[in-house]
Amino acid sequence: MELLSHLFALDPATPRLTVYNETTGARLDFSAITLDNWASKVGNMLLDELDLEEGSTIAVDLPVSWQASVIVLGALAAGVEVEFTNGITTEADAVFTSLDRYKSYEEHSDVLLVSEDPFGRGIVESGGDLPQGAIDFGPTVRFYGDQFFNPTRALPEIVTSSAIPAGARILATGWSDFEGFKQQVLEPLSVGGSAVIVAGLTDQERLEHIAANEKVTHRI
Repeated sequence: MELLSHLFALDPATPRLTVYNETTGARLDFSAITLDNWASKVGNMLLDELDLEEGSTIAVDLPVSWQASVIVLGALAAGVEVEFTNGITTEADAVFTSLDRYKSYEEHSDVLLVSEDPFGRGIVESGGDLPQGAIDFGPTVRFYGDQFFNPTRALPEIVTSSAIPAGARILATGWSDFEGFKQQVLEPLSVGGSAVIVAGLTDQERLEHIAANEKVTHRI
């Protein structure tokens, strides 16, 4: 898959996305290899499970998380458009949301519920109840292969402008819309850099500590 091929050429194993959840205490690293595997699974699921095609649209209404990140990357691989909805009614072909936000989308025909489990377990696997008609994202996406064989565009071709220097390691505290996600995740990856995202309330001292430990070069 071409989406992250530029990162494979640089170093496929170095961390490219690091996500802290200050509420749960979780910290997870994702290399280009891992991101590629997850994006492939999501891309395959979008096409085969949901019967989407290039030009379809998914809505994402999720907390700041690695799950939200790989869902967007998978959509980009499959040529599927992404909108961040924040509870607003949408005409998107499928909706990815959390259990606590489900009420806003329960009338939609295809709703995929994403748990906040740091290891990607599904709603039921992590102790929740799956509403009738909803799709449990975790176990569903794991069924799909971690290689994506459809043609894809490389991320630098999709994200064509960035104020972030090449190779930068940035620190950010999460997004509220797609533009924020693009700046915090897609732009660093597109220029061969990496992103450290800190989700959940935290103070300046804690952020300084994380920045030093993660060898951050820029904060946005």
